[in-house]
Amino acid sequence: MTLREGNREYFYKKLDEHFPGMKGRYIEKYGYAYQVSSPNNGKLMSMVKRICRSHGILCDINECFSYLHKFEDKNEYEQLMLPGLDKLGE
Repeated sequence: MTLREGNREYFYKKLDEHFPGMKGRYIEKYGYAYQVSSPNNGKLMSMVKRICRSHGILCDINECFSYLHKFEDKNEYEQLMLPGLDKLGE
C-alpha cells in the first residue's frame, strides 16, 4: 500500500471513523512511510505468485517489464497513402 499526502489524511480520518485507536497504532508502526508491507507479506506474496502461476498470469515485476524488449516489430510494412494526398502540400 502507498500513502501520499492528502491520501494519508483521508486514510487516517477513515481509520478513526471505523477503527477508533487504530490511527495511533498505525503511525507508531509505520510512521509516515510512503510504502508499507503487511506483516504477512511473505505468505501473501507466495499465495499470489502460486495462484498467478497456476493461471498463467505474470506477476514478477522483472518478468512483466522484460516484455518491453520482446515486442519488437519483426515485419516491415509499406506505408499506404490515398491517391492524391501526396499533392496536398503543393
